Amino acid sequence: MQALQVLALLLLSGVFGKDLQECEDLGNGSYLCREIESFEQLNRYVGKNWKSVKVVNEHTGIERAEDGELPGLSTLLQLDLSESGGVTLGEKGLQDFKALQKLNLTHAQLDELKSEQFPNPSEMINFDVSYNDILAITTKLMSGFGNLVYANFSENLIAVIEPNAFRHMKNLRFLDLTTNYQENITLGENANLRFLSISNNNLRDFQWCHLRVLPKLEELHLHSNWLEHLDMGIFYALPNLRVLNVSNNNLFEIKRTLFMAPGEIAPLELLDYSSNIVKVLDDSVFCRLKKLRTLNLWLNQINRIHPRAFLGLSSLQTLHLQGNKISILPDDVFANLTALEKLDLSKNNIQKLGLRVFGERILRKLIYLDLSNNYIADLHPLALSSMPFIKELRLRRNRLVSLDLRMFAPLRQLQLLTINENRLEEIDGEILDTLDRLNHLELNNNRLTFLPDLKSSQNLLQLRNITLEGNPWQCLCLDEITSWLNGRHVSYARPSSAYFSGRKPLCVVTPMDKCLRDLQETKAQGIVESYEKI
Repeated sequence: MQALQVLALLLLSGVFGKDLQECEDLGNGSYLCREIESFEQLNRYVGKNWKSVKVVNEHTGIERAEDGELPGLSTLLQLDLSESGGVTLGEKGLQDFKALQKLNLTHAQLDELKSEQFPNPSEMINFDVSYNDILAITTKLMSGFGNLVYANFSENLIAVIEPNAFRHMKNLRFLDLTTNYQENITLGENANLRFLSISNNNLRDFQWCHLRVLPKLEELHLHSNWLEHLDMGIFYALPNLRVLNVSNNNLFEIKRTLFMAPGEIAPLELLDYSSNIVKVLDDSVFCRLKKLRTLNLWLNQINRIHPRAFLGLSSLQTLHLQGNKISILPDDVFANLTALEKLDLSKNNIQKLGLRVFGERILRKLIYLDLSNNYIADLHPLALSSMPFIKELRLRRNRLVSLDLRMFAPLRQLQLLTINENRLEEIDGEILDTLDRLNHLELNNNRLTFLPDLKSSQNLLQLRNITLEGNPWQCLCLDEITSWLNGRHVSYARPSSAYFSGRKPLCVVTPMDKCLRDLQETKAQGIVESYEKI
């Protein structure tokens, strides 16, 4: 009898047995509701202590079907409709969500937003309407969002932003307009904006003075546009700019005048100029960027660097120069980069690394150097002597024939070394003896027929991984090497490699009864030639 009374009560209140399964309590006032067709239906479920709702629909969208009041929605703080299958806002839209602070309308199939569809004034702090088909942002629409801090309009079709649409939004800090159809900077005034992205739009060249109305901007992303030239004096317009990303444009030069600032030192900490068509780095071009920590110049067409190009970068920690056309590194070009931790010079045309490229001063912070995928045949024995604290050295795919002990003797902190895909014929035992902290070593695809006797070595104690295949090893020598590696539990066999699957040879059988460790004798035996014929 009591059960019948409960059922009758549920029927009278309009809540059916099917509906009880549609909203799942996630704890802390958060609920996940499935197959909600309308805000009216959602209104029936929302309880007094509900704070957050996410609607997930697989078979329907959600709409505002009626004009009546929906008081149950007025206390919700967060609403996520990103997986609702599409949203039809109608005339009243979300007006009943009077307390809403965070709204996610991504992938909602919206092509227009109207001010009448939102409470005015709105309590909204976080508004994400990315991945829709919105065409414009109007002053009227944004007038009610005075509390908004985060606004994401990315991945839309926005070609029009009315002047000063964001002017009265004094709390706005983050504005993302990535992947739209903006051709000009038309944002107008905003006193407190910190982050702005207009990347992947149709921006052409413009003057920085258009951004003077954003005096507190700290981060500006303009990548993937059609910029060919950057106006001078960016910091006169944006005196607090910390991050500038202009990658993937058509910029053909970097001028020192770009970084002119009211003071001697510009505030920039990260500059991304990658994937452009810059060919030359001129004298002292970055000299005002004394606070710069990261400089990305990869995938340009840089073929000439002035010896003083990096002068003034006393705080620089990361320098990316990979994927350019650098063939010559002038003396002392990196000498003043005393804070540098990571330098990537891979995928260039470097043929020689001279004695003074890194200068005479000790680069105490440098722990990573990548010189792989170049044409280096001439590596001065003391070229790396100014970086005794380096931990990763990558020399893969160059044209090195031999290694000098003087090159490695200072590198007592080295943990990773890649010298694979060179033309090395021999590695001196004393070199291996210096590598007492090495845990990863790549030797594959050289011309090595033997290694020094590892059984007598007291070093390489930290070694955990090594690559060997693709060398013309004497089989007896390889047996000794692998036996030593197995005893130390060092990984060397890569099952996916053609060499360890039997498709390519690992070694050469010789008539000797022991491992021959004399380079001239191995040459006389024609071991390399025998291997190449297999």
